[in-house]
Amino acid sequence: MAAPRIGIIANTQKPEAPEVLARLRAALAGMGIQYQLECATAALLSDPGGLPIRELAARVDLLVLLGGDGTILHLAKELGAHVKPIAAINIGTLGFLTLGTADQLDEIATRLANREFRTSHRSVIRVRTFLRDQLVDEGHALNEVSFNRGPVTRLVKIELRINGDFVTRYGSDGLIISTPTGSTAYSLSAGGPIIDPGSGVLLITPVCPHSLSSRPLVVNDRSRIEIAAPAQRDEVFVTLDGQTSRPITPEHRFEIERADFDVPLVTSLTSSFFQVLRQKLDWSGSNDASS
Repeated sequence: MAAPRIGIIANTQKPEAPEVLARLRAALAGMGIQYQLECATAALLSDPGGLPIRELAARVDLLVLLGGDGTILHLAKELGAHVKPIAAINIGTLGFLTLGTADQLDEIATRLANREFRTSHRSVIRVRTFLRDQLVDEGHALNEVSFNRGPVTRLVKIELRINGDFVTRYGSDGLIISTPTGSTAYSLSAGGPIIDPGSGVLLITPVCPHSLSSRPLVVNDRSRIEIAAPAQRDEVFVTLDGQTSRPITPEHRFEIERADFDVPLVTSLTSSFFQVLRQKLDWSGSNDASS
């Protein structure tokens, strides 16, 4: 089987990006693998031959990303349904979504060239914004959409409906609706459960709820989740994947559903989701069934 056509995108804000990029290019060139660079990535090495992200994605089979989880989220938002499989090499922080680190670069390049990897299709949520029942915006999130208070420390009120049925009105610091992928992000920090990435569910997690009976809720990902924030003293903000945030009013209503496309993440053949959890969360304990 022929090696995949590879496009390379680097987070140019990372100080180590030029050095890792140069090493990756050398590794691919040493194996005779063709690749193309995104515009800003090419500029890191004074290469004039870069392509815009969407054009790059259209020409390649696989995108190699130099960055962390935040870089993946940004790329998924930029490309939407046009996204190609993403193999991310972590030069960020925690890196739940990345394939490996820069220290493993040569091994990763060899595995990619030989197609020794698998693809994990991660569900995406579509967020539609209505103002006085008129659709005014549509966005997508790989991790989560959250509704939060601003700088004032008072609770906010957020109403939840599922498939048209009123569920509850939360009094809390906020509310998170996440995909299984997002269960290890903001939702985890707020006390939500960890969900296997392949699960067909959406997760609703209140942030510091006023009532002890307000617990995380898991629903089928074919559900239609509706959110509204009734009139209250303080502003409420909506944020997608921690990257774009804006204030909302009582006249706004949000419909959240699974999108009609997934984000394909390249994962290792030798490391499972649960192995990543043990490593990233520093879980301990024996794996010896007799102990």
